[in-house]
Formats: sequence, C-alpha cells, structure tokens
Amino acid sequence: MNLKLLLLSCCFAAGSHAFQAPHPTTYFTRSTQLCAAPAKKVHVLPTENEVTQAVHQIVESCAKQAISKRGHFALAIPGGSVLKVLSSLDPSDDWVSKTTLCFVNHKCVDITDESSAIEAQARAKFLDRWGLTDIISLNGSSDGKKEADDYESKMKALPESKLPRDEDGFPVFDLSLIGVGDDGHIGSLYPNRDEIDIVDGPWVTAAFQKDPPSISLTLPVMQRAQTTVISAAGQSVKYPNGKAGAMRLAIADEAVTPKDFPASALRECAMWILDEANASEMELTMSTIEKAVADA
Repeated sequence: MNLKLLLLSCCFAAGSHAFQAPHPTTYFTRSTQLCAAPAKKVHVLPTENEVTQAVHQIVESCAKQAISKRGHFALAIPGGSVLKVLSSLDPSDDWVSKTTLCFVNHKCVDITDESSAIEAQARAKFLDRWGLTDIISLNGSSDGKKEADDYESKMKALPESKLPRDEDGFPVFDLSLIGVGDDGHIGSLYPNRDEIDIVDGPWVTAAFQKDPPSISLTLPVMQRAQTTVISAAGQSVKYPNGKAGAMRLAIADEAVTPKDFPASALRECAMWILDEANASEMELTMSTIEKAVADA
C-alpha cells in the first residue's frame, strides 16, 4: 500500500525572478501512513560536487518559485552533511530576505554552542554570510518536552503567508532538506521508537534517544513538504562507499519498514540525489544535474 501523498513539484520560475504579487495557492490534504512506498525520484550523479551543485540549484529554484507565488519561502534544514552542502552556496538573488528557516531537528542545548547546536553551526557556516535573519530558534534549554512544545508554538505563530498549512492543519514547507543516518534515522526520528509512530500530530516531538534530548519535526510534517530532498555523497577511507548500504535500505529494500528504518517512510515523497559511490549497492542509471533539478 503506497503512502497517499500528493506532491507539488518545485521547478524553475519562468521569466524574470523579480518579485510578483502573491496569488492564492492550494495545499491538498494527504494522509500519513507507516508503510514504505516505492521510490519515485532517484538521481545518481557521477561526483559529490555534482550532487552539491544539484542541491544548490534546487534550493534557489524552490525559493524563487515560492516567492513568485506568495512572496515568501519556507525552508527546513537538519544538521550534519547538509550543512556542508549549504556552506558553499552563494545565493544568486535576494530570496534570502524573504525566507523563514526552521530546523528539521536540533539538540536541546545552548543555541550558541558551536560544538553541538545546529543553529550555531549553520550560522557560522553560511547563515550569517547569507544574511538570513528570520530563523525559528529553540530556547536553549535541556528540557526536551518544553523545547518541543515551544518550538511548535513558534511555528504555529507564523502566518500562513510564511508557513502555509494544508487542509489537515499541518505545515507545508516549500523545501525540506533531510539527512539520513546509517541506522535510517531522519531528523531525530530513530528506529523502533515511539516518535516514528506519530501520524496525526503534533508537528514537533521531543526525542530522547540521546542525552541531551532533541526536538524533531514529526513524520507527517516531513512528508508534507512540497519538495523534499535527500542527498548522499562523499566517501572516506573508513566508508569507501559512503552511505551506500543505508541508501539501498531507504530506497529499494522491500523488507524494511519505517518502524525499523525510518528513512523508508520518505521513499515516495522525497527526491533522492546520490553520487556514484553512495548508489553502488543498487542498479540505477546515471542522471544529470539538469534532470535532477527539473524533477524536483
């Protein structure tokens, strides 16, 4: 049984990228189900650099498309390798001033602590250079439940012009960038824990897999983004094929479930962009940056 998700594609805005008067946008209801549907959009590029270029172009095209429709861009990002990808992006237009940023997940720590706070790391790597100031921040305490509740309240306080809602009342990000761990975790939704079972709400949950705890967007929020991008690229001496095993389980393994490998819950709704090494455990044809961006 497939996840019943209706994706609205994000593509390049035609003609001038100058600001246009917003016009109404309809966001359709979609149900959340814990079953791993077939992956629909998987692109394999030759190198890590090409994966990075594709992500950069998708970020910019999604931003410009959202701003052309309603005058604002809602972006959600995690930590980890996604921060490295974004660190080399130099915005080509003034979309940053019309962007609201939320975090897919974040440790419940002092948000200025660069050793563990995603916000501090993102600011140091690119946010301050971009000049992005509309950031939905945590309070900076170690109280996971309160941080999750307060973060959701801050998100709900945003007008729909900044963060649209669908007919079920869930937020619809224009673009959500998601990272996948070797164990399949997405955000701070880890395997075989109760947090992955949330399908009807809340928007944000506390996750106590580690100490200190984290907050995380819940699965129904991740699944509802207009465009979701999961990228995996790069390798090391210890991991010569990067996250090839995790990508195979997330994208193609028919035996896994979202309960035991959460990333598989995003098979149908995500765009997967891998370099050749990270796709090496699957038989997939090579793609191009242009095709990946057009498919987003």
